[in-house]
Amino acid sequence: MKANKEVNGIIMHMNEVVLYIHGKGGSAGESEHYKPLFPECEVIGLDYQTFTPWETGEEIREAVTKLNDEYDSIILIANSIGAFFSMNAGIDTMIRCAYLISPVVDMEKLILNMMSWVNVTEKELKEKSVIHTSFGEDLS
Repeated sequence: MKANKEVNGIIMHMNEVVLYIHGKGGSAGESEHYKPLFPECEVIGLDYQTFTPWETGEEIREAVTKLNDEYDSIILIANSIGAFFSMNAGIDTMIRCAYLISPVVDMEKLILNMMSWVNVTEKELKEKSVIHTSFGEDLS
């Protein structure tokens, strides 16, 4: 949708999009919750298909790059692990602002704790790429 923006006394029409990145177990459909908050913008969700920081970061970067070609401005809303993936996707110069929603304040600390629970070092994790745990979370 078109929104107006005044720049140096000139009213410009701005084509703006809100991109929602869901958390673990979420879906792109959750973007519907944000439509009333951004009535002058198109609101879409990204249903990423990968689950490692580097792969999902690339998916997010590709989506934002495409949106950057189509829209004048991008607002990011990212939830939980989606916020973590987004922060590491290298998209900061392509978005106007970001709303990051996360119940985990220190993701690195959580990951390091999970590694200690299964006695895995960073070196072992790097060598194996993925380590399955007894508590149901894969470390990667």
